[in-house]
Amino acid sequence: MASGRSGRLPRRRPHLDPLGVRSLVVPDDIDTPRESSGERFDRAAAAVTAARSQLRDAADMEALATARIEGMGEVPYGSNAVFLLQLEAPDPAARDQPMRAVYKPARGERPLWDFPRHTLYLREVATYFVDAALGLGHVPATALRDGPFGPGSAQLFVHPANRRPSTAEAADLEMQLRDVAMLDVLVNNADRKRSHLLVTTAMCIAAIDNALTFLPYPRQRTALLSFGGSQLPQRTAQRVRDLARDAQRLDTLRAVLSALLSGREVTAFTHRVRELAADPTYPVLDDWDGRPFEWW
Repeated sequence: MASGRSGRLPRRRPHLDPLGVRSLVVPDDIDTPRESSGERFDRAAAAVTAARSQLRDAADMEALATARIEGMGEVPYGSNAVFLLQLEAPDPAARDQPMRAVYKPARGERPLWDFPRHTLYLREVATYFVDAALGLGHVPATALRDGPFGPGSAQLFVHPANRRPSTAEAADLEMQLRDVAMLDVLVNNADRKRSHLLVTTAMCIAAIDNALTFLPYPRQRTALLSFGGSQLPQRTAQRVRDLARDAQRLDTLRAVLSALLSGREVTAFTHRVRELAADPTYPVLDDWDGRPFEWW
């Protein structure tokens, strides 16, 4: 995978560029919830329900949130509790098959020192809404659901490719990776492993497992760190500029994010959008600290 480094460092962007930061300051209120987890879920679910009618995946989002569960199995080996649901709805990619969803309940989240408790599932949904606002289509539809083990996220299960891509398809996948890298910059993804990037049967990149996102200070860790210092492709940069300049679209996105994230996190996200639009260069990450755990 070519890095395309330009040889120059971007100007200092306080919400994007981590170099020079030797210690991370955790906000004082990181573990001080202002409402109960049930109240937070109800408020977030209401905002997501109101916003989903405008989405390309509106029907899938409704099914993920409300379709009857016909079966459930646990996904082993994860650090948090993850389940695969079979729903009474058709799979949008294979209409003769039932829809399946990856369900991550809040109560199954392992506590982390740098993320507020019982918020990871909300960040999964928030990342989907950012992807949708940018018109990318790389994050599978991700809804809120009060499931068998309580409130959590439900993400559409995607079917992986069963063949190798052609030369032309491989080149297109490379460009898609740059779009995903841009998305990860904006959501401040602290855990983009290679295993979180799937090639689907439609030869598209699906970016899954987006829970460790939206910290209010630069904390990006990614298997795509080789892009650091290179310019965003023109098409990719234009998506960011369009979002930054479209006040109505950005305000609509901020409204739903405000129900999923803290005010500090939404403000930092807005700064990242504007800083990347003004200087469309991938942040330069430390060769060690910029790699996610088990990044290979």
